[in-house]
Amino acid sequence: MSARRFLAAALAAGAVALHAQAQDAIPPAAAPCISCHSVDGRPLLADVPIIAGQPLAYLVRALTSYRDGSRTGGQALVMQQFVKDLDDRQIATLARWFSEAR
Repeated sequence: MSARRFLAAALAAGAVALHAQAQDAIPPAAAPCISCHSVDGRPLLADVPIIAGQPLAYLVRALTSYRDGSRTGGQALVMQQFVKDLDDRQIATLARWFSEAR
């Protein structure tokens, strides 16, 4: 293999590895989520819902409803405080990340 092909292959492999690592990286907006739901979306406390692997649309709808104040009951007041400043893009990122957690 020529040096040029080796370098191209090494760069491609590095790009693939960085892309996979970026997909696995915890979104910055997830810090408050992790405090209760844990880093893998499977909390240790029985009264905290498991959010790992939940459908993407469900998580987007739930987070948006908490943010907008239309979802009430249970721990809604707590959730409303955590998501009140999230924009739609952050909600989509969080929902995607937790929905893909297995």
